[in-house]
Amino acid sequence: MDLSASLHALGRRWYVLIAGLLVTAGFVVLALRFVPLAYDVKASILLLPPTSSVTVTGKTQTGNPFLYLGGLDVVAGVLERSVTDSESVQSIIPHGSKAKYTVQQDAAVSGSVLQVQASDTSPAGAFSTLNSVVDLATTKLQTLQNEVQAKPSDQVRLLVITNNTVAVPDYASLIRLLIVVAAAGIVLTLFVAVFIDAAVRRRRSRRLQRLKRPDEDEAAIEALEGDAEKDAAFDESLQLAPGGK
Repeated sequence: MDLSASLHALGRRWYVLIAGLLVTAGFVVLALRFVPLAYDVKASILLLPPTSSVTVTGKTQTGNPFLYLGGLDVVAGVLERSVTDSESVQSIIPHGSKAKYTVQQDAAVSGSVLQVQASDTSPAGAFSTLNSVVDLATTKLQTLQNEVQAKPSDQVRLLVITNNTVAVPDYASLIRLLIVVAAAGIVLTLFVAVFIDAAVRRRRSRRLQRLKRPDEDEAAIEALEGDAEKDAAFDESLQLAPGGK
């Protein structure tokens, strides 16, 4: 079906189009009412090196072995994975909560900086998640270094260099959801309207085909009956004429 035929079909089924648009508007309103707005907060964490450095004397390593592996970048990568594994996520986010967080190295900053972003359906929940992630990162970093027997003076430290004081509403995600709902509703409405029009026209065409021959027979019978009535009237007129029997 080409565009012109589709437009004509929509015009014939305008009532389906209006009903579908009203239903779509209703779903958009429901999405606005029942889908909560998310709030985002961010923090940047800087990894500070210890005053001592790793030295190697024969086969003995002194200082912090993590730094021996490749500096603070390696520490940042290990810490990033440590605070985003499934066990850590379950310890921060309660079951059924809509909160979520991400931890990743900040590529826009030269140096070992981790960017933490947390979101929740309320500003308080977002800040609570962010603080829990920062606390967990501090604990995880200390635990990892204690496991390799790094002295306190040789341990890498964390410093929060930026921290949001106001949660930012995430309108973009909500707008994207509304656009998806509206687009899906409009497309479905157009499809249903065209489908109904095609179905009605096919049904009407089949009905006309079934009724076509009976109509012809009925017209022929009516014509024959009319001719018979004319013949009877002619005969009667002949009987009433002078000299008729």
